[in-house]
Amino acid sequence: MLPNTNSVGLVQPRDFLFRSEQGFVLESGEVLPELKVCYETYGDSKDGSAPVIWICSPLTMDAHAAGLHCENNPKSIGWWDALIGPGKAINTDIFFVVCSNILGGCKGTTGPASIDPRTGEPYGSKFPRITISDMVNAQKKLADHLEIKKFFAVIGGSMGGFQALVWALEYPDFVQRCVVIASGTRLSAQALGFEIVGRKIVLDDEKNGLANARMMANITYLSAESMRNRFNDAEHLPSDPEKFYTGYALENYLNHQSEKFIKRFDANSYLNLTWAMDNFNLEKKYGSLEKAMSNAKAEFLCIHLSSDWLFTPEESYKLAFTLLNQKKIVSSVELNTNLGHDGFLLEVNDLGALLSRFLDMRIVETRDENYEHPAFESIEDINRVSAHIPPGASVLDIGCGDGRLLHALWRAKKATGVGFDRSFSGVLHCLAFNVPVIQKDLDKEGLSQIADNSFDFVVFNRTLQETQNPRDVLLEILRIGRQAIVTFPNFGNWRVRGAIAFNGHMPKNKLLPYEWYNTPNIHLFTLSDFTDLCKKEGILIKSLESVNNSILSKLLTKLGLKNLGAEQVVALITKVRN
Repeated sequence: MLPNTNSVGLVQPRDFLFRSEQGFVLESGEVLPELKVCYETYGDSKDGSAPVIWICSPLTMDAHAAGLHCENNPKSIGWWDALIGPGKAINTDIFFVVCSNILGGCKGTTGPASIDPRTGEPYGSKFPRITISDMVNAQKKLADHLEIKKFFAVIGGSMGGFQALVWALEYPDFVQRCVVIASGTRLSAQALGFEIVGRKIVLDDEKNGLANARMMANITYLSAESMRNRFNDAEHLPSDPEKFYTGYALENYLNHQSEKFIKRFDANSYLNLTWAMDNFNLEKKYGSLEKAMSNAKAEFLCIHLSSDWLFTPEESYKLAFTLLNQKKIVSSVELNTNLGHDGFLLEVNDLGALLSRFLDMRIVETRDENYEHPAFESIEDINRVSAHIPPGASVLDIGCGDGRLLHALWRAKKATGVGFDRSFSGVLHCLAFNVPVIQKDLDKEGLSQIADNSFDFVVFNRTLQETQNPRDVLLEILRIGRQAIVTFPNFGNWRVRGAIAFNGHMPKNKLLPYEWYNTPNIHLFTLSDFTDLCKKEGILIKSLESVNNSILSKLLTKLGLKNLGAEQVVALITKVRN
């Protein structure tokens, strides 16, 4: 029995053998006389017409990403089976999916355990040092063999993310979309330290080194919270003080995982793959990250995990903002998970939701009416802002909600841009609209990573009063954008004043729908306060529009009493240049 009806079913690994007079030339200049690549495919290629998704394997995984090798053995299920299959996030009803074992591995692709044709013996410790680019170049030989001309998407997590980046940078015309999960542009110093110690453990102890190195690595794949939840109160076995064995559940888990690992993995492969991972550094290779990303043509999705301390969210943001500053199309999302680095293998639901939307080749023309926090309540709201934005302009929409403004601007004016929103549901809606989006909390992380004058316009819709430092935010958005459109509710309006003066309560109405104790509005200000601040900071107000619904508000505004009459304000501002 198959584990579920959406499985790709039984699959068979296949081998591709590359031979040429020159052999397979590595970046180092050394040559492998021949190259064998083990791979699996899922879905129907439709005689080459189906869009292709290429899966890049992580450090110790293999080509078996989905399906089963044995019908009666559910343990033979692929390592990403939950995401790959008919109707799943990586939908094999639509896509032709390929995954290969990486160069240097020990699961069928040429590696240290392979036979060197020149000697008739395994390469062993004499296997040449390889790079991430060598891995990708080996995969390119396979893609050529399969007569694949272009990838709709290349997807990789952890070290697979390194490979996905190399695909996008070294074969820019080959890759339309690139998904980098729980990865970055190099290892952090902390992650590098663990790798260095792990290799030393293997080299210094031929008998137990690989098992002990894997135990240490497993700790880095978890998080403090996941370890606490799983092991703090777990029952444990009797200890053995003579052997310094605690009997704790964590110690048993680590022992069990390491014993499983040494049965399936080769120590020399582990050494060579971690060496390649440690020496991956795009900044060093290209001179700077900006130069590295300058030739990329793909649309990027960078996904990081909140509790990952092997590849921290900061590493992923660094990649995303470098791409953004290079005018590339990029989305960046944080998955809130306590699973640590392993979350990219285990956190199926939210990761699947992101992938399914990013890989959807349609631009969704409808929206979820149950979505509770759209940035714009009506088409009139959108038109009021878009009237200030000329065709072809670049736009940063902060607090973009479901992305309807950018979607409308693209359709009507071919204006491009990216949205900022802290809500995961908002991010999903943006991706469904095919709108690039970066998930960020403005108050916590700010905008400092965005280069000066990156956008023609910054839109800041009904959010200024929710920020901790409105003055600083105004100056930041005018550093980033040549002009800004700021909208806000006017707390000087007669309705607000009346609610306090006559009722003695904070106002609650359509524009201010919250109770005083749960409102996001933490800095209440009026139209006059805003204009005074702009004058003080040298901000030029190019236009100021009052938006009113009530007859009295319209009358007061018409009489010139804007601060009393305006219910909402739409201001077009720019920084006065000296």
